[in-house]
Amino acid sequence: MLNHSTLLLFPNPRKITLSQGSFHFPTSGSIVLPNMEEQSAMPAARKLQEVIAQALNLQLTLSIGLRPTVVSVCNFNYVPLLSAQAYEIVIDQKGIVVSYSSPVGAFYAAATLKQIIEQSGKSIPQLHIRDEPDFGARGLLIDISRNKIPKQETLYRIIDLMADLKMNELQLYIEGAPFAYESFPQVWELETPITGEEILLLDAYCKARYIELVPNQNSFGHMEGWLSRPEFNALAEIPEGFMLPKNLYAQDVYPEGLFMHPGTFDTEDPAVLPLLDKMFDDLLPYFSSNQFNVGCDETYELGLGKNKALAETQGKGQLYLSFLQKIYELVTKRGKTMQFWGDIIIQHPELIPQLPKDIIAMEWGYSAEHPFESDTLKFREAGIPFYVCPGTSSWNSITGRTDNMLANLRSAAIHGKNNGAIGYLITDWGDFGHWQHLPVSYAGFAYGAALSWSVDHNLEADTAQYLNRFIFADRSEGIGQLLLDLGNYYQLESSINRSNDAEMSLLLRTHLDNFLIIEKLTEEHFNHLEEYLLSIEARLSGLDLQCEDAALVLKELSNGIHFVKHAVQLGRIKLQLTSAPDSLDPALITKQINDLDVLLHQYRLLWTERNRLGGLEQSISKLQRLRSQYEALKSELSASVSS
Repeated sequence: MLNHSTLLLFPNPRKITLSQGSFHFPTSGSIVLPNMEEQSAMPAARKLQEVIAQALNLQLTLSIGLRPTVVSVCNFNYVPLLSAQAYEIVIDQKGIVVSYSSPVGAFYAAATLKQIIEQSGKSIPQLHIRDEPDFGARGLLIDISRNKIPKQETLYRIIDLMADLKMNELQLYIEGAPFAYESFPQVWELETPITGEEILLLDAYCKARYIELVPNQNSFGHMEGWLSRPEFNALAEIPEGFMLPKNLYAQDVYPEGLFMHPGTFDTEDPAVLPLLDKMFDDLLPYFSSNQFNVGCDETYELGLGKNKALAETQGKGQLYLSFLQKIYELVTKRGKTMQFWGDIIIQHPELIPQLPKDIIAMEWGYSAEHPFESDTLKFREAGIPFYVCPGTSSWNSITGRTDNMLANLRSAAIHGKNNGAIGYLITDWGDFGHWQHLPVSYAGFAYGAALSWSVDHNLEADTAQYLNRFIFADRSEGIGQLLLDLGNYYQLESSINRSNDAEMSLLLRTHLDNFLIIEKLTEEHFNHLEEYLLSIEARLSGLDLQCEDAALVLKELSNGIHFVKHAVQLGRIKLQLTSAPDSLDPALITKQINDLDVLLHQYRLLWTERNRLGGLEQSISKLQRLRSQYEALKSELSASVSS
């Protein structure tokens, strides 16, 4: 039996009182529902029955109605005065009583009991829990558009984790064609998209766990996958593409400027709305949700091309708002509530009061310093419902950026709650190849879920121990802290504040002859990074994971470390190329090429374990380019030596 003092509940409940003594599960008994008329707790009761069978090897029956002859192990008690998602658990020497007012409240009670039973076994502590969430909507967004489209079983695994964490909304971010639009087979026929039938299965799987699968499709900006195609190119604001303004990118990363493919609709082209109409009609019928996230973020070239004159007379903000309202009409005529990213309208706060009052603004930001407090206040003052949308900080980092992740998730929760956010959406993106493996994101999923459930009671939630016990079943209890530490390697990089990025990731993504990246990096930086990574690698060998995918997780973490170690050696090569290029040994480049080949081979194999094949070659394209540049450098060095 687990000691009372070491009982871990995650998220931490709003109120818990532990008592002396325990309840011992009998060898036989029943889970009792109140009466024939009130069976809304049946899914929760069946969930608890399954948990007890798996964890304790006890086969409890379900019983409807109280009878003197029935041994009640757990009694579900309908209490209509409780709020919809609230629950209460009382465990004493006689058994368990769960109070609830809705099926979802009962389900969350079962999730809490699952954690208690899995830790305590057949003798569970006597206690009293009263609990309910701070945020009505507690969601997770998975990017399925940047190369990596998870297999169906991977999505099921994520959904099960969400259910354990009492999350209730999932969004799969769509731009381009990770979804098989039936009216546009030419857009996705060479890929491996999610089909409508698979969405139906996911939707049902989510509903059984009280999770709303909300459709998500970008509908204004981020339309490169469509507007770069000949048949849709004329619908772009700037069909030929454009150079991004210098204030929107790091100039040491793109010293020659950053060319952008056409990605924003021409708001005045009459053919745009019919296209969106057809896309929506292809996508939305497969979702039972009454909400729809239409994106509309980062409309970089809006008013800079065909509609420049209109933007100058009306204002770029008004141009944006007018088109947003047209999308709103497409959404509402389908009976959906529209969600949209709030980053553009927040730049024009005077227009926020003109938004429809039943629209939902999604206030996103991924840095520790993002102004959630001031931005959400603008939506609140205008009477516009909103979510706060922080991130896992996994993307562009390879193995995470832990301290930034913790601070970003915490800030969103605190200011979102204070200013009245109706939802909290954790985002997990896949920019520039989606190189991070899934376990890298688990800490962000868990800590964000805990905060979204109850901010004040989870600011110091033990995320590492949750990962140890409930996700990885690590007998060594080391993987949780290892993941958090691995995600902090970026703290050993230079002092430059990189927005949503880590310098080791940048080294792998930029051209070999770009030396601006390492101007603030020294040999000492690379020595410290290497030493840090080797210490984590040594800890990796001491883990004792018992989860179903244990071997895969260890390979994924090893591969992530390999990525960063390769970047460290690449940084050293760049330093030598800037200081003493003539002394660089071609054999060192050969060794680096061989190391990259091994890295890529492992990455390809791991990709197919959790993800569909489509997108893999695009994911590694920059690494393939780097390999070609290594070969060119080796040839150049060899020629120099021979001459």
